[in-house]
Amino acid sequence: MTRISYCTSMSDQVRGLVAERGNLNVYRALAHAGEPFAGWMLAGRAALTSTVVPARLRELVILRVGHLMHCPYEIAQHTHLAEDCGIGSRQRDALAADGRLAEGEFGPAELAVLEMTTELVTTATLAPATLDRVREALDDEQLLEVLMIIGRWSGLALMINALDVDIDTDTRFSLPH
Repeated sequence: MTRISYCTSMSDQVRGLVAERGNLNVYRALAHAGEPFAGWMLAGRAALTSTVVPARLRELVILRVGHLMHCPYEIAQHTHLAEDCGIGSRQRDALAADGRLAEGEFGPAELAVLEMTTELVTTATLAPATLDRVREALDDEQLLEVLMIIGRWSGLALMINALDVDIDTDTRFSLPH
């Protein structure tokens, strides 16, 4: 059970942003932050609607972060998006935190990004060789956007875990327009 009440008194802007994503428990909990929350949601919209990083790669990274951060909420909300991006059960299983990425039969670019994600989340640093492998696959804009995705969803996992947000049973995450 969540450690904070779900916000019921929101500005029109915050209410609209919460509704845009499916009125999920996580957003109703974080909405207590008001204006900073609104800015955070707008940044999230940009990350979720950007075409710089393919949706499939974005969802691979988010699921990997969810597993590494031990955040069932994040995993539950992004599994259906991953499926929509063609990420099958074998690949989803390989994203689990036990390090069996090689079993997912990911492409070289995906594997390099997932290895970078793992290294950053588990060590808070990045070896030059890891970065070199990713830079072979991604341009600078894509690299920075992937780093922002890693940072955003690992930070979100920390908040979800700290607040023990209840997994939504009747609602799903909706991509913003």
